[in-house]
Amino acid sequence: MASKAKIELVVAADEPTLFYSSVQQAETHLEAIDVRNGVYPVAYGPAGQVFKLEAIGDRVRIAQVEGLSPKPDDLRALLLLYLSATGVYDVGEAETLVSLLARCEAAVN
Repeated sequence: MASKAKIELVVAADEPTLFYSSVQQAETHLEAIDVRNGVYPVAYGPAGQVFKLEAIGDRVRIAQVEGLSPKPDDLRALLLLYLSATGVYDVGEAETLVSLLARCEAAVN
């Protein structure tokens, strides 16, 4: 992710997480074969909005799942996993998604 870019999409992966400043950036960066193989099972917007990833030919398409309530707790768990994997352990239980995303931005940059 480019320096100073705001996280707009969080992609669950085996890394454990990838961060993008836009859906378009993620669609360009991710590989269709990996989407087909389930490497990226789901993505989230900054408030927990759920995005579906699909491979169409050799391209990746990412779209918000309409009619599905945001899953902020799922996003929070993913962010906590990422922070733990990068050695950040001083995360408080009451930290907001905004705060966790800011910490992830700092860890990525």
